[in-house]
Amino acid sequence: MHSFSPEWETVRCHLCSGSGAAQPLLLHGQPLRQGQYGYELHPVICQCGLVFLNPRWSAATYNDFYTNHYDALYRLEIKPDYGKQGVRNNMRQVWGRVEPHLQRSAINNVLDAGCGSGYGLQFLQEELPQARMAGIEASPECCRILQDDVGADLLDSDVDGPWVESHQGRFDLIVMRHVVEHFLTPVETLRRLQTALAPGGTIYIAVPDMMHPRTVLRDYDKWWEYWFRAVHPYYYCRETLFATLALAGLAPLAWGDENEEVWCLAATASQPAAIEAAVPPQLRWTQQDLLDKLLP
Repeated sequence: MHSFSPEWETVRCHLCSGSGAAQPLLLHGQPLRQGQYGYELHPVICQCGLVFLNPRWSAATYNDFYTNHYDALYRLEIKPDYGKQGVRNNMRQVWGRVEPHLQRSAINNVLDAGCGSGYGLQFLQEELPQARMAGIEASPECCRILQDDVGADLLDSDVDGPWVESHQGRFDLIVMRHVVEHFLTPVETLRRLQTALAPGGTIYIAVPDMMHPRTVLRDYDKWWEYWFRAVHPYYYCRETLFATLALAGLAPLAWGDENEEVWCLAATASQPAAIEAAVPPQLRWTQQDLLDKLLP
């Protein structure tokens, strides 16, 4: 575990603005306080059913962690049992999900937000030779590989950075595989990304599924020490993800839940959606019942 002193901040639920009504997740009758790699965290469940960290690290702490510490712990390309081919396989799965809903010839600009070293973009370039590839990435080493080895455009180190101002209406496809759960202000960030979509453009999103957490693991006896991570301030299920998209002016065109993740292909919504329709009243208790069964 890296030694550093995080700053903390408290937040409200972005779906219902609740804060005091959120209750801590319990482990052996006490609030769960430790997650992956031993980092302190504070997961809570809101009255609407959304699971999130509160308090959580400040934006400055997250920025420092992503720039200086994230690669050593999480960068898939450098893991011996995963590597470059594993990243390409992930993008192959993404492409298999979205390709039936897209017209290849109409895809001329692709953005991978949180692209790592860009090996996923390298795979997409082979599928879409006519398209120009771009990425957003915080890791300095990954940015070097993205530009020098993969040959994609680096737009910014931060999805919330100024890049969007000069790329309005540009991208036919935006890919975010296991990225949205990292957003500190998900509705605002998704709205910014929506403005970067070309007419008819789509956004692919995949996040870990809080309704189907991975509980059988090779390297962990206690699943919660793998699942709950300081770098994941939000834990979505299909309902809370779709409600978040609706607030951002996006609507799912296709979706699925498999392998402990929920994914969707979304586009600009034709009309505002009712959040209440996306988050049923019983969701909080369905999610709570699941956690009660899985957490001792």
